Amino acid sequence: MVNRRSDVSAEAQPRQNGTYDLRAAALTGPGSRSDEAAAVTVVDGSAPFDETEIRTAERALVTALEAPDPTAWVFEYTEDAIFDGRGEHVVQGREALLAMARTMQPMSSAVFEPPRTEGHGPLATGWFEGSWISGRTPDTTAVQVRGVIL
Repeated sequence: MVNRRSDVSAEAQPRQNGTYDLRAAALTGPGSRSDEAAAVTVVDGSAPFDETEIRTAERALVTALEAPDPTAWVFEYTEDAIFDGRGEHVVQGREALLAMARTMQPMSSAVFEPPRTEGHGPLATGWFEGSWISGRTPDTTAVQVRGVIL
């Protein structure tokens, strides 16, 4: 629990995308710091929101999902990305996403329609509906989903 005294010390490092990487270390006693630092993203409120960047990222994701390399889509996400597959176990981090991607069937005919996108500065939330064909002929399955990408 952090209170109004200085229970946390922090150092902000600016990123190119208008956010800051804030490394915070909880104090374990008077004048001491914990060895472990937690990463927190702080938004630069003055950065403009550009929906065209979101649409470009969506197109890149669709291309990566349909790529011959089943892991290509993973690199469209951040190192610390979290994937929550609707009640399945939550997958967190690049290595876990790569392991999951290696078990997936190839995708084709991927379509994502974003009915709504909201954002501020470099952060956005997109609600979407999508579909694709999973697997190789003759063993294919049509998949339809709804989701949120933050």
